[in-house]
Amino acid sequence: MRKGILIIVMLAMTNLVFAQSQNVTSSAILLKQYNSEKDKSIKGLKIAEAKEYIDKAYENQSTFNDPKMWMYRAKIYKMISFYHASLDSNAIFKATESHLKCMQPHPKKKNKIIIYKKWSKEDVLEGLLQCGNKLFNLGVGSYQENNHSRALVYYNTIFDIIPYDIEDQLKRGNITKETILYNSFFASSKLKDNIKSKELLQELIDMNFNQPAIYIHMSNIYIGEGDTDKAIEYLSLGRDMFENDEGLINTEINLYIQLGRTSELIVKLNEALEIDPENDLLLFNRGTIYDQEGDFLNAEKDYKASLEINPEAFGTNYNLGALFFNLAIEQNNKANATSNNSIYKNLKSKAEGLFGQALPYLEKAYEIDPKDKNTLLSLKQLYYMNGDYKKSEEMKKQIASLQ
Repeated sequence: MRKGILIIVMLAMTNLVFAQSQNVTSSAILLKQYNSEKDKSIKGLKIAEAKEYIDKAYENQSTFNDPKMWMYRAKIYKMISFYHASLDSNAIFKATESHLKCMQPHPKKKNKIIIYKKWSKEDVLEGLLQCGNKLFNLGVGSYQENNHSRALVYYNTIFDIIPYDIEDQLKRGNITKETILYNSFFASSKLKDNIKSKELLQELIDMNFNQPAIYIHMSNIYIGEGDTDKAIEYLSLGRDMFENDEGLINTEINLYIQLGRTSELIVKLNEALEIDPENDLLLFNRGTIYDQEGDFLNAEKDYKASLEINPEAFGTNYNLGALFFNLAIEQNNKANATSNNSIYKNLKSKAEGLFGQALPYLEKAYEIDPKDKNTLLSLKQLYYMNGDYKKSEEMKKQIASLQ
C-alpha cells in the first residue's frame, strides 16, 4: 500500500514538473507567434500571454534554474521593455537580469555559458547590450522628467552590463562607467543627496575622469556644507590636473574673493612667479584677480606681460579687451549723464581711446575663437559705436547662427 502511495506521489511530482516545463514551452510558442504576427493589437495580446506563462515558470522552483526559461524570459521581457512597457514598468530590469543570467559561466563546460542550445553567446550579448542602451536612455528620460530617483536606478543597473562591453559597442555610444557615474551625480545632486554626490564625484576623481567640472562640483558641495578648506582643496586638486582650465581658474579666484582671501592667493601666485617668471598662465591668473578687484592698472600690466609670452592665449586677449571695453562703457555712461559740455567732451574722448585700445585684443580673441558669443557681442557693439555698421552687422549674423 505504501509503495502505491509512493508511486502516486512521484507521478504527481513528475506531472507538476512537466506542467511547469509546459509553461516555458507555451511562452516560446507565443513569442514565435508574436514575432510573425502583423496585427499590432494581436501582437499585444500574444506578448501579454507569453509574459503570463514565463512568469509562472520563473516563480516555480522546478523551472527557475532551467536555461530555456531564462532564455525566453530574456527575449520576452526585452520585447516588453522596448515595445509594450505598459505591461510591466520593470520589464527592462527583468530583461537585463535574464540576459545576465544567461551569460553566467557553465559549471561544467569550460568557456561555455549557461544558455539554451538554440541561442548563441553572440545573441545573448547583443540582447544584453541593447538592454544597456535602453537603460541609459530611460535614465536620461527620467532625469529630464525630474524623476531623479528612478534615473539613478536605471543608471546603476548598467554597471552590471559594462564588463561585457568587450568590443566597446556601448562605449561608442558614450555609455561608459565614467558617463554613468557623471549622470548619476547630476541625479543625486537634484535629490540634494550630498553623501551620494560626493561618493560619485570622488570615484570619478579617482578614475582621473577628463572633466574639470567635477572638481568645481565637489568644491561647491563643500561650500554649501560650510567646509571652505575642503572646497579650496578640491579646486587645487583640479588645478593640478587641469592647470589651463578657465572654469577652475575663475572658480578658485572667485572663491578666494568671496572669502576675502585674495591677498593670500596673490602671495601664492607671486611665489610661483618668482620660481617661473615666464609662466603666462600665472600672470593671467594674477591679472584676473586684480581685474575682479578693480585694480585695473595691475590687471592691465599682468595681462600684457602674459601676452608677451603667449600672444595666442584666447582668455588673456579677451580679458584685456574686455577690461578696456568695460572702462570705455563706464566713461561713456558718465559722459551721457553730465550736462557739462566740457566734461562731456573729455569723457567721450577717454571712452573713444579706451574703445580703440579694446579693439585689437577683442579682434585677436575673435581670430582665435570665432564662435565665442561674448567676443561677438562685444565686437558688434564696438563696431557699431565706431560707425563700422557693416562689421557690426556681420557680428550680429554670426551671433544669430549660434542660436
